[in-house]
Amino acid sequence: MHKKKQPLIIIISIKVNLFFSEMTSIRWADLPKELLEMIDKRLNSRVDTLRFRAVCASWRSSVSLPSSDQEIPPLILNLPGPISDAPLFFQTTICRMDSARKDPNSSSSSKSWLVKVGESNYGKLKLFNPLTNQEIKYSPMALNLLEFKFVELSKAFSLKSPHGLSIDGINKVVLFRVSANSSDENDFGILAIFHEVELAYWKYGAESWIILGGDENVQYDDITVCNERVYVVDRCGTVSWISPVLNVTQYYPSLYCFGGLKNLVECCGDLYVVDRYLDGERRRWVGIDGLMDSDDEILPNVGFTPTHAPKAIDFRVYKMDEDWGKWIEVTSLDDKVFVLGMDCSFSVSCKEFNGVKGNCIYYMDGDDYVGSGLSGGSILVFQLEDRSIHKLAVIPEFSEIFWPPSNVSSV
Repeated sequence: MHKKKQPLIIIISIKVNLFFSEMTSIRWADLPKELLEMIDKRLNSRVDTLRFRAVCASWRSSVSLPSSDQEIPPLILNLPGPISDAPLFFQTTICRMDSARKDPNSSSSSKSWLVKVGESNYGKLKLFNPLTNQEIKYSPMALNLLEFKFVELSKAFSLKSPHGLSIDGINKVVLFRVSANSSDENDFGILAIFHEVELAYWKYGAESWIILGGDENVQYDDITVCNERVYVVDRCGTVSWISPVLNVTQYYPSLYCFGGLKNLVECCGDLYVVDRYLDGERRRWVGIDGLMDSDDEILPNVGFTPTHAPKAIDFRVYKMDEDWGKWIEVTSLDDKVFVLGMDCSFSVSCKEFNGVKGNCIYYMDGDDYVGSGLSGGSILVFQLEDRSIHKLAVIPEFSEIFWPPSNVSSV
């Protein structure tokens, strides 16, 4: 794993001050190669490197192309049972993609969209829908990196087969470092919810998972990182945090809400629970007890039951009142938008996206959520104002938050 780069603000300012003290004016293209190389070493992503190289010929010649691997190379993980595959560990980045072009229909100086960014060989970007994970292979225009800025909003992690398919039984994964100060780039682990219920930790190179929580009756729904802490929520609405020594400690009073699926969303530094009410029974994984072979591998005929997953009919949103130490129901998200993705849930403000409506939740459910349908038509929108649910395809005014835009003239 790559180490986090440290800011170069002080170092660069010293160098620039020394350099400019000798000259009254200078062109950006004439900055010394030593300074350009120092900046390159502190760029936080390959997207930044590509944008840096796009400035001019001298900058491009001073910095080499990124390697052909991904931003974090997909690691081949020989995971122990009950995961029988040898999956790849991927990281992608949820970004707000800002256009520097003037929108002729708005007083705003730019237009923005949500997109998930990965990278392919030769430093080329791969764009994905942040909700469905579907790769965006069509773009209405060429993406000139000098005309677009990518602002990181969140990271998303996933385990996939060598063929790029989801690993059956894995619900959610997050990166977890037990020792934040370790200098070993392989000193990391994965926290995962699998089989719809179990919470487990796997340290890189270990021969087995560590099952967390200690109560086999607890069924976990979601896991996320908020304010550098890892939180989980179970089916009853109990939110707990996972300490650096892997203790699962109840952090807030239980919600005891009655929806069938819980999601955790960070918004403006606060943690929210989104409770999804379903029209049927949640799918159950069969194969945890007594259906393993002698090598602890999942047998081919096990999986989820029933075959079809239920759909959402309502949502409730809760936020912790820190002063009173209790959960309160949130009836309006104001200008905020919640996005409940397959591998990452996050929030944004509609004020950052010209013409986009707030106070709503974007999500997928039913068979679309488990991977049967991954097109843009499988996205749904829940509006808190009137508690309505519509497919995104029939309310185009809500679709402008995602790239690619339907109205090319506004780009």
